[in-house]
Amino acid sequence: MFVSLKNCIGQFRRSERGTMSVEAVLVFPLLLWAYAAMFVYWDAFKTQNINLKAAYTVADLITRSGGEPIFPDYVDGTNAIYNFLIRKDEGNDLRVSAIQMRTDPSTPTAPPSHDLEWSYGTGLIQARTDLTGLENRLPDLAAGAQMIIVEATMTWSPPINFTLEPLGLSTMEFQNMVFAIPRANDVGWDGDGDGEADPPLWEASGG
Repeated sequence: MFVSLKNCIGQFRRSERGTMSVEAVLVFPLLLWAYAAMFVYWDAFKTQNINLKAAYTVADLITRSGGEPIFPDYVDGTNAIYNFLIRKDEGNDLRVSAIQMRTDPSTPTAPPSHDLEWSYGTGLIQARTDLTGLENRLPDLAAGAQMIIVEATMTWSPPINFTLEPLGLSTMEFQNMVFAIPRANDVGWDGDGDGEADPPLWEASGG
């Protein structure tokens, strides 16, 4: 009886039956997490790509305004188009600014530099008052040339509550900046809606 019990214990110790089931139980949660991670990361990259393309579309639309000054309702309308393109109605804002390569009248021999002409922000984004933070990002232009800057911001939340740190993703804000040159005439700004373009910011400030 003792020998038989010892043999049974030895056979049980050496048996490999059920090993795959145990491994599956151990690995399945990790596989499930990996699948969810791939889905969430893919959705984040896809959303960022859509956001960038929508910003380019808005910039292209503004540069095709035909030389007529644009106004707040116009930019708010482009924000609605932007929302439609990214398929999201809330948490998305735009800031549209125009800069010009301009020579300082006090030093006409100095090379031209970027000057802010006008700016307008939708939603929670405030209009720019200067070019702080953009100095090293602006491309060079010909003297007197204008460039439109569209800054697009959207809030993204992961489709799956995926909080395992440090690999998890939580709600984040995607930001893209797009530069575009007007197709024909410069794009003016009519902030008060009187049909006439407002003077550039440097004129309003006496610069």
